Amino acid sequence: MNLLHRHIFKQVVAATALAVVMFAFVLVLGNVMREVLDLLASGKLDLLTFGKLLLLLIPGVIPYALPLGLLTGVLLVVGRICAQREYTAMRAAGLSLWSLAAPVLLAACAGVVLCLFINFYYAPAADHAFKTALANLARHDPGRLFQPGAEVRDFSKYIIHVGGRQGDELEDIWLAHLDDQGRVLLFARGQRGYVDYDSKTDELTLVLQEGSGFQYKASDPEDMKDINVGAFVFKQHDGYLPSTEHEGRYQLALSDLVGAPQTFSKLSLMTLGELLQKRHEPPPGMVNPTAKDLNRWRMDVQMQIQRNFAGAFSVLALGLLGLPLSLRVGRSENFVNLAIALGLALAYYFLLFSISLLRNHPELRPDLLLWLPNFIFEALGAWLLYRAAQK
Repeated sequence: MNLLHRHIFKQVVAATALAVVMFAFVLVLGNVMREVLDLLASGKLDLLTFGKLLLLLIPGVIPYALPLGLLTGVLLVVGRICAQREYTAMRAAGLSLWSLAAPVLLAACAGVVLCLFINFYYAPAADHAFKTALANLARHDPGRLFQPGAEVRDFSKYIIHVGGRQGDELEDIWLAHLDDQGRVLLFARGQRGYVDYDSKTDELTLVLQEGSGFQYKASDPEDMKDINVGAFVFKQHDGYLPSTEHEGRYQLALSDLVGAPQTFSKLSLMTLGELLQKRHEPPPGMVNPTAKDLNRWRMDVQMQIQRNFAGAFSVLALGLLGLPLSLRVGRSENFVNLAIALGLALAYYFLLFSISLLRNHPELRPDLLLWLPNFIFEALGAWLLYRAAQK
């Protein structure tokens, strides 16, 4: 690689890196606002965990940001070269168009290899870790479910209010247990307390200390005669455990709040090896699948494999098309080049999305049709590049 090639290659890589950071930031921001921002604002997520979840989101958006970034980088760099008459000087010096195209295509091929690795290995592992951590967040730090001043109504038939928190210890805890009609069966208040998680039963144990409570009649909670009043000396019944004189223990099903413990077996969260294995397995949850069910399942697996491959080669397709377009446009205005890049990317992903709708028609081979946008963009780019080279 001579000096000119190295110069163009470095310029394209630098511009692509900046564009990828910009697009990745926008895509990650959308995921953050949708999935974790509410948890952070409510205090159920600490900054350290938020930062870890944020890092886990990045690999999943790189396969989308990198094709956009390379297309933008090519339009910016080559557009600037043409606008400043550097390309004219290159042609006057006897250099062909391929002297300009070679470093761009080399950067595109490097991007394809990187995307293949991310699509089939790094991104599935990171997405799996993100979704598992998010779903099991309450199980790892159950105390954060009870924020000072906030009323927790997510547990079935319970209303809990915590006045303060010092580390893992809760302060001024109010608890009400309701019947099916919303009437209070029990009301308890503890000056302090804490919460534990039992992985065997997937339940939280909320312990109230130094307090008192009222237990109403289960048959008629509104009957105030002969109710149990004391320091958490309650009769055992559904939902409660016998308590000591100074403690009240209440079992809370965590599945009411965050669902059952998640393992996540979505196809998009699997590596290449796992996907190849899934092709020979029956559909999950089906004991005696029909031939139609098997064909649909195998098509879903095959589409995920081909989608990952085609998505990686979109870097080459968009880069190849962006090169002759930047020669024709020849603009140095960044906003114009960015608008062109976004328009081309929208057209590409619209085609990809339209083909994905054919998953229920395996006879049309939608898994192979996923390559159609790449072939269209690559053929158009190669044709435009050939015409530019003839001039």
